[in-house]
Formats: sequence, structure tokens, C-alpha cells
Amino acid sequence: MAVRKVNHSRRILSKKSTTISKAGFGDIIEFKYSAKDIYDKTPMVFVLGKKGKILRGINISYLKEYIIEQLLEETNPNKLKSWPLCDKAYRTYKISDIKMVKLIEYETLPQRKQRLKNEN
Repeated sequence: MAVRKVNHSRRILSKKSTTISKAGFGDIIEFKYSAKDIYDKTPMVFVLGKKGKILRGINISYLKEYIIEQLLEETNPNKLKSWPLCDKAYRTYKISDIKMVKLIEYETLPQRKQRLKNEN
């Protein structure tokens, strides 16, 4: 079954160049991925962690907005391993195939409402 990608570009406030070594749990990063036989060449990933030469994460390009908002509120990475809402989006990436890493500043709907309220 093909999984449909969701465009979250309107939620991105900024992108800053970074390195994969600086990415940690809870960060949202975007990068160029050059492994063979992949569908998403520029994934936007909620980082779960790194182990050896592997980056574990949840590709939020496959998740609806309300699931991402719940994901961003979670502070315990162990709880996310058995989180059924993210089953289809869980991915592992070979760090050697990752290039051009950008740290994403992501704005959830509650944050957007607060920002717009403060601007008025």
C-alpha cells in the first residue's frame, strides 16, 4: 500500500544548516538521502535517536498535522516505539547516505494561534 506524503511547508518557520551529530531526540530535521530504492529523497524526520551508523526517526511527511502535534508533546522516546499512530512513518537511515542536514523550526497549530494573537 502506497503511503501519501503530506505537505507541511506552511508550518515551517525556518531552516538552519546543521550536522547530523548535533541532531538529537525531538529535533525535526530535513536532509538529502541518497540510498538505493527510496521513495522520499528529502525526508523531514522527527529524530528518535542515533545508534552506531543508523539514525532512527519518524518521517513526518507521512503524518497528518494532529498526529505531529501529539508527537511534539511527547518527551519520552521509549513511549514512541510502541506508538501505533507512527507505525507507517517509522524509518531508519544510514548516516553515511545523509547529506545537507537542516534543522527545522516547526510551528504547531496552537503555537500559530498564539503567535497571531500576540501580533494583533
